[in-house]
Amino acid sequence: MHDWVLWVLVAATGLHVVEEHALGWQGWAEMTLGKRFGAHPTWADFWGTNAALIVFAVSSAAVGWRATAFALALPALQLINAVLFHLLPSVMARRPNPGSFTAVFLYIPIGIWVYLAANSDGVVSPVTLILSVAIGAVVMASAIGFLAMKPRFAYPDVVPVSEIAKPQIPTTS
Repeated sequence: MHDWVLWVLVAATGLHVVEEHALGWQGWAEMTLGKRFGAHPTWADFWGTNAALIVFAVSSAAVGWRATAFALALPALQLINAVLFHLLPSVMARRPNPGSFTAVFLYIPIGIWVYLAANSDGVVSPVTLILSVAIGAVVMASAIGFLAMKPRFAYPDVVPVSEIAKPQIPTTS
């Protein structure tokens, strides 16, 4: 069984998160997604979304071919992310966005490799293929959906009491 290739994709996911952070995801997201959705993406949004991504990736790899549609939702998600959120926008902008390099050079080839491995193990059926793509698309859409809902439904961040300026009492000399 070749379901171990899912763990290679988990490692690629970690490198993708590092690349997005290193190349300034928050600034890029503010300029692009912020304009489109009226949201102001923060680093907290980045870390929350990517924490969920890592949990999803590890969960998918851990179940392997015992739940093939769920396991294959990981490469489906990564392929959707690579093509629709990195490759095409980078081509249109004529400039790579944060995450483009790992998306193109890791997500696409490893994602295809995972599907080929599942096929060679005889665990892919048309239903499994369609279901995996549907799950991956829903997971990707939920990340964008939550960001789009943020301006309307999100509560503002709270300023900790320790950061609130205390009134200065004038001292007499």
